[in-house]
Amino acid sequence: MSVISVKTKYHVPPRRNSETGKGCINYLSDEKSHNESDVSPIRNLRKSSNCGDFKSVARKRFKEQARNSNANVELYSIVQSFDLEELDPESQSDVDKAHKIGVLTAKEVLKKVGDREFCVFTQADGESHHLHNHIVIMNCDKELNTIKHGLSWKRTLAPINDRITGEQLQNAKQKDVQKRLKKSYDEVTALSPSQRKSKRQKENEKKKEYIYDNVNDVLKIAKSQKEFVELLRERQIIIRRNAKEKEFNWLTKSGKYKSRLPFEYQGYKITSKKLINQNPEQILRKLYQNKQRFENKQRQNAKSQKDKAIETKSNEEQVIKPCEIKPQTQIKTPKPQKTANQQNKKKQEKTKISSKTPKNKIEERNVNAVHVRKSNINSLTDLELVMAIRKRDIWRNKHFHEANWQNNSTYLRLQGKVTFLRSQLTAEIKAQRQAQQTMIATKEAERRIKKQEEGPGY
Repeated sequence: MSVISVKTKYHVPPRRNSETGKGCINYLSDEKSHNESDVSPIRNLRKSSNCGDFKSVARKRFKEQARNSNANVELYSIVQSFDLEELDPESQSDVDKAHKIGVLTAKEVLKKVGDREFCVFTQADGESHHLHNHIVIMNCDKELNTIKHGLSWKRTLAPINDRITGEQLQNAKQKDVQKRLKKSYDEVTALSPSQRKSKRQKENEKKKEYIYDNVNDVLKIAKSQKEFVELLRERQIIIRRNAKEKEFNWLTKSGKYKSRLPFEYQGYKITSKKLINQNPEQILRKLYQNKQRFENKQRQNAKSQKDKAIETKSNEEQVIKPCEIKPQTQIKTPKPQKTANQQNKKKQEKTKISSKTPKNKIEERNVNAVHVRKSNINSLTDLELVMAIRKRDIWRNKHFHEANWQNNSTYLRLQGKVTFLRSQLTAEIKAQRQAQQTMIATKEAERRIKKQEEGPGY
């Protein structure tokens, strides 16, 4: 079951979007494919009529109709489309089958409306490359009799289309497609004209909202005209173009920007002026601003990475300097008043100390001085390291432009000296810290022993 629709072509179009019969025939007779591909190298894959040269016959009839008849309708254009699962456009037998269905449909319609000229154009040059027939039927016959009440889709075309496609398309896939389309067809025909209109309006509102959201999203991220079009195409929104254009031209022949962009999504058409109140020039300006922002951001990122690299390099050159460990401060507790026994004991200890020789006193003072004195063993190594780094940097600044300067023997010698002095300095700092910790631990042990000897009352 194919999808069928009908449009009326006029001598004097009553509406802006209406088309004349002459324009319709010229459009269909053009052999240049709208979307050239292996499937559709030319526009009309098959073409047949019941009157020979349909184009010349139609022109004569239109002139006679204009002179001798009051009828404004020149012809009826029927479009009969097939699903890809029904008929494959790459198969020549399926193309023949589609054309045959179109011819049979035209002949069945003539049985209803009377004998008159018709022409069937079988094409597959749409963007989806579906096979479809354009069936063109004259409104006036040779005696200028018109089709009374026009061609009704519901009463005339749909039943004929269902019967012929059901007879010609018999395999399982085709039957499944027919069932699916028949269900949607029954749903549509069950509705009254007003209900169909309201349903169509709701669907169009959803499509309009979809186009609006996606166009705004793409406008935020696209940086060029090409990217803008491609991102919209990924979201199944196309920018409609003329049949003669390969791509939509944003400029007029005079070189000015067009007043609007025509968007289309699933058959729903709307312009950028109505949708987002912007013309092509404003859209391109916004895309240019996006590009500028992107480039500025890239520049800032590159600059920050460069600054980070310089900072890392400078940190590597810094010398590890020893940090002094401050002795732990002790909280002084108020001393309790001494008893008479404790005072006597203290006097005895003083007499013992006074009995020592001067030589013993000097030795004891020297030992204490060793623990208390802060050594300065790193001053020489530190100075040597600074001088070594300076010599290495001076050599590097002179020879960095030379090829393979990192493997130069002089540079390797200077760098090795820096590495050696740095490791030596680190080892000395570590040893100094251990000595300080040992000294603190020794003092703490002596204090505890002394406290135990003096007794709990001290």
